[in-house]
Amino acid sequence: MSPIYAVSLGLLILSSALALWRGGWWERATAAVLVLTWIGTALAPFNRTEPPWVAIGLDGATMLFLLYLALYSKRRWTVWATAFQFLLMANHLAFVRLHELEQWAYVTAYYVWGDAVLLSLIAGVLWRARNASPTVVRDAGSMD
Repeated sequence: MSPIYAVSLGLLILSSALALWRGGWWERATAAVLVLTWIGTALAPFNRTEPPWVAIGLDGATMLFLLYLALYSKRRWTVWATAFQFLLMANHLAFVRLHELEQWAYVTAYYVWGDAVLLSLIAGVLWRARNASPTVVRDAGSMD
């Protein structure tokens, strides 16, 4: 297992666990979609000379899901996750268009943008958990 794959898998497990534990409906749905996309991409055959059409299709569907979230969930992290997923799709497009790209550059960029999506989800869960914590009622006469 390569180090970049191990880091990405660790982020996927961490983000999914956090989303299930402290996330709301949108965060849990996103975690489920990302896990399914990861499994589908991992099971799809990968040929070094042909574009990974299964991964492109799954990432495109994830992009549409995240775009829907960004438009209707009213959560800031979804805008960032959608932007990073868009960059991941641009990475696919670059490889489809230019087969001369170095394989390591394509795969590394793929994992970097995917990790950014996962970090956006983690930030969203942590932000939601911070805002959902009980607030202390201040005395009306206090100065702080």
